[in-house]
Amino acid sequence: MRFDLAVAILTGMLASSAQATNWLQLQGNEPPNAPAFRWGGFIQPTYTHILAGPVAGLQGGLTIHDGRYSTLNLNWPSLSTPHQFQVLRAGVAMRGKVNEEVNYFLAADVGRNGSTLYKDAVLSDASLTFNYIPGARIRAGLFKLPTSEEALLAVNVSGSYIYNSNAVLYMLVGLPVEATGTVNPGGTSTARLVSGFSGYRDWGVQVYDWMQRGQWEYSYAAMVSNGNAIDTPRDNDDRKDLTLRVQTSYLLGKPGPNREDLSVFLWRQRGSRLFGSEHFGLVREGAGIKYLYDGIRLSAEYLQADGMVIGGQAPPFVGQPFAAGVNEAASGWYVEGGWRVRPEWEVDLRYDYLDFMKRTVANEREFSTLTLGLQYFFSPALHLIANHEWRKMSVSNPNDIPAGPARDNAQLIADNLGDRMSVQLTWSF
Repeated sequence: MRFDLAVAILTGMLASSAQATNWLQLQGNEPPNAPAFRWGGFIQPTYTHILAGPVAGLQGGLTIHDGRYSTLNLNWPSLSTPHQFQVLRAGVAMRGKVNEEVNYFLAADVGRNGSTLYKDAVLSDASLTFNYIPGARIRAGLFKLPTSEEALLAVNVSGSYIYNSNAVLYMLVGLPVEATGTVNPGGTSTARLVSGFSGYRDWGVQVYDWMQRGQWEYSYAAMVSNGNAIDTPRDNDDRKDLTLRVQTSYLLGKPGPNREDLSVFLWRQRGSRLFGSEHFGLVREGAGIKYLYDGIRLSAEYLQADGMVIGGQAPPFVGQPFAAGVNEAASGWYVEGGWRVRPEWEVDLRYDYLDFMKRTVANEREFSTLTLGLQYFFSPALHLIANHEWRKMSVSNPNDIPAGPARDNAQLIADNLGDRMSVQLTWSF
């Protein structure tokens, strides 16, 4: 039975809005006048309060958890309380040019989130980009996979929400796991984490470029990567993932991380994961559209997953194993927008939906969240975000769960999901 993937999990240097830019270019390359070395970073102290109490009324085998908080209502990575202050993300980075054709990017995450679950600091980016071949730049090392727009954007300059949409988080955050029992090919199996979350990143080699024709820009990326935990550049098998992305943009105004444009994009990731003694396929794919101009932002994206799908702890209580489906499916989407009502004030609104573990009807759950956000910009380097999330979880097929404790417990846990309020300060330096 699959439950929360930990909705509070965030990973370093990522965020959950959809701003308009070419992230392949900004994250992989340096401008012509860039120095050999420059450094910077950001810090994001965050307070989160989830409006939920312990689960009450559990029956049968779950009576041992009665009166405990569901992990859906606890803050990661401590999983100790529904209200918590933490430095959710903090990053330091160095980047620059080796020469006119080669540039580099190094970054570390020292916040308290899913990526740093087992370590106080993790390497989040380490890459070299070679610009020798016209139309085919080559980037090698550890960096973000060319997937969802929300996963690609940089949190400190383009994040309009504190937490990710359910669809992006559940399908793309990357949970490195190993089997802890017999693998069930027709349902879910138990698993445990073997490292911190991958955070939309992998070790690999990417060929990419962009080209401009008047106000039109076309870009592509093709990345071959390990598909393993990111705490080592070594692969755990001899199989690789292939991730592709294409984007077409009509340029409307200012450049940079919040570039004004209208863009459409497609992406697809295909690979496999070693689980138990076998490999199981993994497919992720999506399509989206984004618009940003004159203080108005609108975006939407659809995502789907097939094959290996990792859920949260099941049942959703601290100390329980994770649920892994080796032949599962999920789909979801988000639509969001923002309005810069004044130079220092922005109002944001997002609705996201996720249909998870769709092939095993008794395990299928649906999540929906409406997020209202308000941002205040003290300066380009300092801003405050406040979010209120109205969260809902549904048992998709209650009649396919045996009547009695199993069905009643599933409904109790779903109904117990609480709304989430959060405030975050971002300081970039």
